[in-house]
Amino acid sequence: MNIHLLSIGDELLIGQTVNTNAAWMGKRLTEDGWRVSRVVTLSDDPETIRQELDRALEAADAVLLTGGLGPTKDDLTKHVLAEHFGTELVMHEDIAAQIQAWFESRNVPFLEVNRLQAMLPRACTVLPNPLGTASGMWFERPSGKVVVSMPGVPYEMEGLMDNEVLPRLRTHFKLPTTLYETVVTAGIGESSLAALVADWEEALPAKGVSLAYLPSPGQVKVRLGVQGPAEDRTSLTQLLKSETDAFVALAADHVIGRGHSGLPEAVLGMLQKRGQTVCTAESCTGGRIASMLTSVPGASASMWGGVVAYDNSVKQEILGVSPEALAEHGAVSEVVVKAMARGARKQLGTDWAVATSGVAGPSGGTEEKPVGMVWMAVAGPEGERAWCHRFGSQRERIVQRASRRILTHLHEALREGGSEGWMNGEKVVSLQS
Repeated sequence: MNIHLLSIGDELLIGQTVNTNAAWMGKRLTEDGWRVSRVVTLSDDPETIRQELDRALEAADAVLLTGGLGPTKDDLTKHVLAEHFGTELVMHEDIAAQIQAWFESRNVPFLEVNRLQAMLPRACTVLPNPLGTASGMWFERPSGKVVVSMPGVPYEMEGLMDNEVLPRLRTHFKLPTTLYETVVTAGIGESSLAALVADWEEALPAKGVSLAYLPSPGQVKVRLGVQGPAEDRTSLTQLLKSETDAFVALAADHVIGRGHSGLPEAVLGMLQKRGQTVCTAESCTGGRIASMLTSVPGASASMWGGVVAYDNSVKQEILGVSPEALAEHGAVSEVVVKAMARGARKQLGTDWAVATSGVAGPSGGTEEKPVGMVWMAVAGPEGERAWCHRFGSQRERIVQRASRRILTHLHEALREGGSEGWMNGEKVVSLQS
């Protein structure tokens, strides 16, 4: 079953707003067995919307539109749809009352222009939107093809998709069973990972299993998938589990999570099982590591806090780094980053601490310490260990990759139990990472 996504809004085309809706919808629809074969971003122009809608309905079984349902004059989607389906706009008094109540509950004036949002095409099935004022609309053509229009506000669209659109699509169309499993790896590049599992991967197509590598700075996600008739769900589930387990066994040293679990979830999960805590001391990463950890629900059980020690005075006065160490070795050094981790662990009273200090650029680099060089350390019950990596020359990627890499090192330390062997391991200096 093919489905097309049409995202409407000039703000998407000029880069003022990032089109996160299409990505979210594509993921959810693919999980349900749909093939998202086309995503188009359109301007708020009636003729453009008409043309793309006609084109989509020639090739797709269903078309989902987002955007253009607001109260202002540039929101034209429902007018185009009414014309397309040969129907008129009619006032839905019950929806108008709901919109008025929505405004009154927020102490916002209810204007006539807001009431007009209850004017909807007669031919559509209205999809209630308790999260906002723009209702969704479901249209069916005699051929069985479906057109759905939803507001462009992400959380409103997501609510409609989960509560109305996806259940209706499942009922209206007979979809195959499509199952996916994602394994998250870290500390290994895409090509090296592929080489590690090459023999196993070569046998997958004959078994009806798909495999995709999804690299991002600091980690590689591997997605396995199977598809078949709805009645084969049990056997497909068993096949997917068997092959996923086989991959995990091959890549065991690099696997840090499955499904939606990534590095932060994996680290916090291990800490919680051990009844231990962690804190952060960040210079070049500017609080990114702490943000990654605290974005996980329940993080407070193990993540106690952090210090953004951007200036050397903070490294000295808060983390206890000696002026002599800074003067002799510089802020970007093994000695200083170990002291930062040690000081954070002492100040915040945690079992573990991580620290980063580097040159994020674009300026500030030297021949000895170029842009992209990052020293990082993990402090634990048995002491500290440091690593030095090079992360290229782009500031955002340096911060992102450094934040993930230090969590990878912490994950390794926790997996190895923070033993003396781990603490005394050889210092790692990576020229590229």
